[in-house]
Amino acid sequence: MKIAILTDSSYDGKLKDYKDLYLIPLMIITEDGKEIKDDSSFNKNEFYELLKNQQLKTSQTSPGDMIKMWDHLLKDYDQIICAFISKGLSSQFSNYRVLSETEERYRGRVFVTDTNGVSIVQQHIVKKIASWISQNKTGFEILELVKQESENFYGFIIPKNLETLKRGGRITPAAANLAKILKIVPVLTYDGTIDKAFTTRTFKKAVAEAVQAIKKEIRDLEVVDLTYSRTAEENVELVKQIIEKEGLEIGIESELTNVIAAHTGRDAFSIIGWKDIV
Repeated sequence: MKIAILTDSSYDGKLKDYKDLYLIPLMIITEDGKEIKDDSSFNKNEFYELLKNQQLKTSQTSPGDMIKMWDHLLKDYDQIICAFISKGLSSQFSNYRVLSETEERYRGRVFVTDTNGVSIVQQHIVKKIASWISQNKTGFEILELVKQESENFYGFIIPKNLETLKRGGRITPAAANLAKILKIVPVLTYDGTIDKAFTTRTFKKAVAEAVQAIKKEIRDLEVVDLTYSRTAEENVELVKQIIEKEGLEIGIESELTNVIAAHTGRDAFSIIGWKDIV
C-alpha cells in the first residue's frame, strides 16, 4: 500500500526529509482583509515586515485547495494521512475530518489526524507517521497511533516580547505594560492549547524554570526540542546554554513558520519534552 503524508504550514520541518511528505498552506489575513497563502512564495522577511505594523490573523486552508490536493494525491497513493495543526488552535482538523468521513470518495482513503501540535510537535509526529508507514501500518492503525503519541509531550512557550500577544488581545495592554516595567515574563503551557502557567522576573529565569518543570514532569529526560520565532542570535544561545546547563541535549531545533509567529510575535521560544521516546 502506498501512503502519502500531508501536513500544513504550521509544520516547520523540511519536506525533502521524507519522500512522500507534502504540505498545503494555511492562510494569513492582513488588517485590510487581504488573504496570503503561507507558502514558500511568502518569505519570512515580508512576513515580519507586515507583523511589525499590523495585527495579522490566520485561517484554515480553503476547501477548494484541500479537495484539489486530496484528489491529486489519490491518483498516485492509496491513502493519505493528514497531520494538521492542533484542533485546539484551528478548525482545520475538525472541518476536514468531517469531509474525509462523509464524502464517499475519501472515506477509508483520507485520514485526518489530530497532531495536538504545531512546529516541533508536528515534526515529531510526522517522523513517527513515516516510521509507521515503513512498518506497513494502515491509515486506520496510524490514526489511532497518532492519537496516543500526540498526548505524550509536555512543554512551554516563553514570549520574550509581548507586543504581538498584546495586539492580538491575548494579553491586555495594561498587563503587558506592567510586565515590561517590572520585567515580568509569562510562561505559557502548551498541550494542544495555550494557557498561562506561571510568571518570573526575567527571561533567563523563565527559561530555566520551564526546563526544570519539564524535567520534573518527565523522569529520565535526556532530550528536548526547541523552536523560536525570529530573534537575536544571542537569545538563542542563551536558551541553549540554559538547556545544556540542566543536563539536556537539544533534539529538533527550528524556526517557527509564519502562520504560528503571527500569534506569538518575535522573540518567542518553545521547549518540548517527550515521554517514552523510542
